[in-house]
Amino acid sequence: MTSWARWRYYWYKLKNDTFEGGIPLFEYLKDMDKKFKYEQIVIKIEQLILKLKLKPGDKIPSVRFVCKELGVSLATAVQAYAILESKGMIFSKPGSGYYISANSDTRLQTIREQSFVTYPSSVEINTMAREMVKNPRKYGVTNFSTLAPANELLPIARLNKAMQASVKEQALDNLPYPFLEGHPRLIKQISLHTFEWQLSLAHDEILVTNGCMEAINLCLDFLTKPGDLIAVECPTYGGILQSMEARGLKVIGISVNPVTGLNLDELEKALSAYNITACVFSPTCHNPLGCSMPDANKIKLVNMLNERNIPLIEDDALGEIYFGNVRPLPAKAYDKNNNVLYCSSFSKSLSPGYRIGYVSGGKYHTEIEKLKFAANISTNTILQDTIARYLESGTYKLHLKKLRIAAQTQILKYRDAISQYFPTETRVSIPAGGYSLWIELPDKINSLKLQQLALENKIAFCPGPIFSTSEAFHHYIRINCGQLWTPKIKHALQKLGDLVKSLSHSSENATADLKTLANIGGPVSIGNELNQPPSPAI
Repeated sequence: MTSWARWRYYWYKLKNDTFEGGIPLFEYLKDMDKKFKYEQIVIKIEQLILKLKLKPGDKIPSVRFVCKELGVSLATAVQAYAILESKGMIFSKPGSGYYISANSDTRLQTIREQSFVTYPSSVEINTMAREMVKNPRKYGVTNFSTLAPANELLPIARLNKAMQASVKEQALDNLPYPFLEGHPRLIKQISLHTFEWQLSLAHDEILVTNGCMEAINLCLDFLTKPGDLIAVECPTYGGILQSMEARGLKVIGISVNPVTGLNLDELEKALSAYNITACVFSPTCHNPLGCSMPDANKIKLVNMLNERNIPLIEDDALGEIYFGNVRPLPAKAYDKNNNVLYCSSFSKSLSPGYRIGYVSGGKYHTEIEKLKFAANISTNTILQDTIARYLESGTYKLHLKKLRIAAQTQILKYRDAISQYFPTETRVSIPAGGYSLWIELPDKINSLKLQQLALENKIAFCPGPIFSTSEAFHHYIRINCGQLWTPKIKHALQKLGDLVKSLSHSSENATADLKTLANIGGPVSIGNELNQPPSPAI
């Protein structure tokens, strides 16, 4: 009996067979509706593949068959199969369908939620972060560090045309001083873009800034003073930690689940135990994990903080780069009490170099406007007008659709390469959006040492310690998948995998040598020559 026939046989004939918890197999698979996400479908199909004991090379049903039997959209089924493919369980043959992969038993393991002791700490990552930004700019470096899409994925020609029109029109008006709050045309377009939210942004609730980070910094400047304690995700975007360090703030890290995002139980314990001034979270398309909180969790988060009158600074810089059928709403969309300070930008979707962002400061908005005026009065008018003209053209949604498909395709290719070239113990995230892969290497790897070796081979990436004040991520790295797949990219990932294996092997040998010395009674020095205690891991 062929694999296809066996699949149909099990699907239709084993209705009385039990699966998990005594539930009939057929009912287990049928027990879903439209609210189920593609990750859950992946799990169910994965379990069925294992149930049937399919072998490498066996054919599996088409996505249309799954659509019909599970009652899901074609896009959802395609996404589920894409994830199965990225995990190494299946592969596709153009015009033929999907088959069980030869390495399905040794597929990449998915990333885990890190557990660590939560306590307030100071931040000291600025030097690491500064070097990380400078190194990829060196000639010939393959840049897996900067989180941005390739130029080929951006509407550069349309933006240039819009800029030419903007310069011509404003030159006739002698290039006047810009509006403090932002260009009216751009503010209108931003407001229109939020109409699909439950609580959209009004014109007077929007302040245009120099990128998303200025928006976040303005919020921090108003809400905090040196020594205050801020709750952040762990891991979180390194730029946020840099801002904390520059302001003399302390942070407390809240762990992040790779699928459902921020750990709300852990947050609630921290809120009860410590005097937290504000929270800075990224509930949608988290950087670096790429996960998004379910709507119910976002609502719970907003209510939890509102009850305690603790403001939430929401970083939604990657919110538009989602991989599902519907744009996950930001926490701001559920903010009935104006306690969420919403920060976003066009840097990740249109033009990283323009640095055009915005903030909606809720009940603190007027005070944030005052800080913006005191800092630099306003943001570049021509660049604001350029983006506004582009948004008015009506092509932004189509561009975003193409960009999201490209971003997800890139991530699948990068993930497949990592499964081939990195050690088998490697764990990799399955993002629901964004451009990055968060990679857990074998525990013996020091990602800062790996970074040095990689730079010697003209490869740049972000080491795990830059995303947290905890030592739990010393063996993690973040890879940007925004650059188009080329032989150069493939070679760089292969080389990086070789470096990881080499470091892992040398660490094993060093451990074996130390054990040998200990067994023969010789002195063992792991610190310096004076036998001082070893330095703590970074």
